[in-house]
Amino acid sequence: MNVLLELEQIFAEHDRRASLLAIELDEINAATAERDRRHEEETAPELARLLAEAEAEAEQARLVADQEAAEKARLEAEAQEQRDAIARAAAARRSHNVVSPYDDDDDDPESEYYRRKSWLV
Repeated sequence: MNVLLELEQIFAEHDRRASLLAIELDEINAATAERDRRHEEETAPELARLLAEAEAEAEQARLVADQEAAEKARLEAEAQEQRDAIARAAAARRSHNVVSPYDDDDDDPESEYYRRKSWLV
């Protein structure tokens, strides 16, 4: 019986210590929850400010990128306009290179001189 009494005392001590540990764990959890709540209250305004700054910077970067894209598009349009003007001028020059005689006389020996491809003599 002595062994049975010792076992009961050991189990009782175990139950007492387990309940103390459970109470201590509950206190630690409550303290941690309170500390988390305070931390959130303290850092929430700073976090909101940082997020607002990040959003403002992102918006500014987007505006700069949009302006750069618009400027690039404008420059490309100007370059295309210049290329088109050069092409039109070259076509006009090519169309004016042909000289035809006034009298439509193909037997004229001088008409061949005016119809040649190159004017470099």
